[in-house]
Amino acid sequence: MKYTIKFDSNGIPFDFPTCYLDHAEYAKIISEINTNYALYRSKPFAMHYSVGIDGCYYVYFFENHGYNDYNITERYEI
Repeated sequence: MKYTIKFDSNGIPFDFPTCYLDHAEYAKIISEINTNYALYRSKPFAMHYSVGIDGCYYVYFFENHGYNDYNITERYEI
């Protein structure tokens, strides 16, 4: 996993470095967050639990700057 600074769609930097995931895993997690966005709407920082593409269970921590504007900061196996 590689960490860098990322900007949201309005050009505002996220507070924490990005945790880059495999392309397929990133797409899966972003899709799940978008699907369940009502749970995260009012939260600037949130956690999302999911099964990774490797079949392991993870919790994903992310910054929320609006719908489809997230910065995944950490991924921990649970």
